[in-house]
Amino acid sequence: MNSANYRPDVFEVTSVEHAKAIIVTPVPGASTEERWVKETEFLVSDIANRLGISSQSCVLDYGCGIGRISKGLIEATGCRVIGVDFSNSMRLMAPEYVLSGRFTAWSPETLDTMFVKGFRVDAAISIWVIQHVLNATEVIARIHRAIKPGGLHYSVNVPVRCVPTDAGWISDGFDVREGLRQVFAEEAFYQLPAQATTPEVAAASMVQVLRKSK
Repeated sequence: MNSANYRPDVFEVTSVEHAKAIIVTPVPGASTEERWVKETEFLVSDIANRLGISSQSCVLDYGCGIGRISKGLIEATGCRVIGVDFSNSMRLMAPEYVLSGRFTAWSPETLDTMFVKGFRVDAAISIWVIQHVLNATEVIARIHRAIKPGGLHYSVNVPVRCVPTDAGWISDGFDVREGLRQVFAEEAFYQLPAQATTPEVAAASMVQVLRKSK
């Protein structure tokens, strides 16, 4: 990113409402709350179906924010979710938002520690996350190693990286789709349906369902 400096403080929030506005930004034709409801409903259903989530599943929600997808998956399937986020404030809010003993919030560093101890998940999700992180290759590798062999990863991004810096939101040129395909086998690739969000958001979306090789 040349001379630009990464700004992780962009994702530090002071309230649930503030968190929602950062996680799902308002766009022409849809407020944060409207997107929150419509997109969450679709994503929870699509993830549960495509990843085969059940009450026996343990799912990694990487970049969980305050836990909107985690909450929906737990309510819909009874699965266990490990939510991981580098935003300290969102991570602290998540357990109260999700309100389930089936949910645990960790920092990325805690996930790394637990991996060394043998922790693995059945499946992973990352929703509007990899496009924003500082080191996409590192995050993809972290998600990949946490999944059991043969497990699935469901990832939603925009095609072009959008990284928060002191010079604004910029792209470092990293190809998110190809970066994921370097370590996972891509089994499905599509856009969010327009009825699940807005036509503009749908057109700018990129959904990948990927499998970790055995």
